[in-house]
Amino acid sequence: MTRRSSVPVLLAAALLLAPLSACAALPGTGGGASSSEILVGPEMARDTGGTDGAGGAFEGAPQALEDQSTRSVIRTGQVSIEVSDPDAAAEEVAEIAQRAGGSVESMTVHRASAKTTAGADLALRVPADRLDETFTALTGVGDVVSQSRSAVDVTAEHVDLRARVAALEESVERLTELMAGADTTTELIEAESALAQRQQELDGLRAQLRSLEGQVDEATIWVSLSTTSALPGGGPANFWEGLLAGLDSLAAAGAGALVVLGILLPWLALAALLALAVVLIVRGVRSGRRARAAQAAQERAAQERETQERAAQAAAAPQTAGASADPAAPLHTGDSVPQYPAAPPSNPL
Repeated sequence: MTRRSSVPVLLAAALLLAPLSACAALPGTGGGASSSEILVGPEMARDTGGTDGAGGAFEGAPQALEDQSTRSVIRTGQVSIEVSDPDAAAEEVAEIAQRAGGSVESMTVHRASAKTTAGADLALRVPADRLDETFTALTGVGDVVSQSRSAVDVTAEHVDLRARVAALEESVERLTELMAGADTTTELIEAESALAQRQQELDGLRAQLRSLEGQVDEATIWVSLSTTSALPGGGPANFWEGLLAGLDSLAAAGAGALVVLGILLPWLALAALLALAVVLIVRGVRSGRRARAAQAAQERAAQERETQERAAQAAAAPQTAGASADPAAPLHTGDSVPQYPAAPPSNPL
């Protein structure tokens, strides 16, 4: 009964102790150096059993702050060099980094264009203690245009991360022991949940610590290689680069023309549809006018023919009457009806 009741108490004590230990490890909380003294005091040493684990990390933290030779410093540099052949110069720079025990983190080689010259950009990672030696070797690649170096002291952040990692490692160990002594399922689930949270925080801090230590151990150098332009305003350095720049400009002009065509194509299609509609309307109006004009011409022609026929009939009527009254006209014989003179009107008186 005593064992079952003591396990939750120990679990709660471990959950409260781990955040307090991590907070006490932060610089600036509790008065700077006094917080470090609390972490590395005799009580913590007795709790960890005098091992070389977390206690050793805490004991080394004040010494790292006091010893200037072991301070954590991130060193970087930048150098711009003018060369005649960027490709060959980039290979030489890579060889210099390898001889210094470093490596090439990235490399970009670009050709000459209408506005820029040919060149290359490299990012080198070399041991921090060989930074000056590497800079000296890079000056022999070509004409140095500019160079700069910088150093950032991250000792406090480094010590902080190491202390927090040590505190979380101790918390994980205690939670693991509590899980082994859990008697009920509830206690086991609570311990597993707390352990998972602490383990996740520990993994994140370890990744940050490895990244920071990598930046401290190896310095970063950015190298920019460029060629001297033959033109006053910059541009290609020789005939071949000028030819390549001309081809690039031609390709760029073609690509721009295609882009403009793609933009104008929908508007051209819409304009074509509107023009087709206007043409159809104009043709319809013209065909209607032509049909009405043809119909009017036909009507006028019919009226003229009718007028001519009437005129011909009117001209032929007197001639027929005159021929009937002519005495020399031949008499009708046979079955023809004899023509008698008209009877005079009778006098009614």
